[in-house]
Amino acid sequence: MHPTPPVTTIDTLAGYLHRRSRSAITLTAGEAATLAIAVVRGCASASSRAAPGQWRLTPEGRPVLLHGAGDDDVLAATIAVLDELVALVSADVRPGFARVRDGVLTEPPPAWAALETRLLAVVAPQPLVLGPLTPVESSVAPTGAPARPDAAATTLLDRARALARRVRPPVLLAGVGIAAVITVGAMSLAPSTNAADTGADAPGPPSAPGTAPHPASASPDSTDHVPSTDAEDSSATADAGTSPPATTPGVSAAPVASPLPDSPVTETSDDLPRAVNEVLASLAACTDQACTSRHREAPSGAAEPAPLDPAVARLDVIDDFGGLAVVRLSGDDRTQYVTLVRSNDRWLVRSVRDVTDQPS
Repeated sequence: MHPTPPVTTIDTLAGYLHRRSRSAITLTAGEAATLAIAVVRGCASASSRAAPGQWRLTPEGRPVLLHGAGDDDVLAATIAVLDELVALVSADVRPGFARVRDGVLTEPPPAWAALETRLLAVVAPQPLVLGPLTPVESSVAPTGAPARPDAAATTLLDRARALARRVRPPVLLAGVGIAAVITVGAMSLAPSTNAADTGADAPGPPSAPGTAPHPASASPDSTDHVPSTDAEDSSATADAGTSPPATTPGVSAAPVASPLPDSPVTETSDDLPRAVNEVLASLAACTDQACTSRHREAPSGAAEPAPLDPAVARLDVIDDFGGLAVVRLSGDDRTQYVTLVRSNDRWLVRSVRDVTDQPS
């Protein structure tokens, strides 16, 4: 019996999609369906989805999974490809590809076949166009500053994280706007009181209300529009009491602490590992169903394992989409993938999947 010869590959699938995104040849929905179905099937049939793996392309345009290569495990490498496909396809078919990606993240492999069937109902697979993939930048000379080619190949995961970072400033600075309006209102009252006591003319009060809408309706980036005067500092100190100082640069402690006294640390994507660690630690400490239900989106099935305690397992964030996150818990003899969703400013456990590591 002759040994099977090694498969010849020409590029990583991630590298091909990067070059394709920069070329004039748009990735069609049919080509994307071919790639999506191939990587989902390969991930489902992998002996261990927690082991290292890398998706590569053969000279015929067929995706193959190279075990033991790359920095990501098989599941993470598959999700990275699906993320890129979601970003590259047209808007009319994007929800279907996003549904496949989310299903691979949240459902067990036996359910992935239904995702494939649903995608094929609206998109017919097509052979992959391998080249030539001439970059668009080479035929169009920029008139201003040179564009960054890497910006076109940003994955959906990076875009989601960037969007989360852009959304956070309005959440944090909403309190700044409210406190600024209160402060400006207090400042506008001071001249009117002096005018009533001294009888002096009061041109100041009409101009003070005129400036009040700017802090309230200012964009999140306009933090320099927040008034900062001695009068504000004294009134903010009186209102804030013992509120802790805010960490946002350029913003005083009292305005942020006053309107958001109960804001959880899970509001910030940068605090996701700590927030997930707290949720899983609290869930591990539960001794009854009532306690468990407070930390889960819905009651777990009888066959679903309990998540590992992060005190005895390593926690790694695999994906963060703002309202949905997937983490990996690595114990001595077990690996789990835990999907969490954010509801009412709290992270809740949606599902827990065990992954058995087979010895190589």
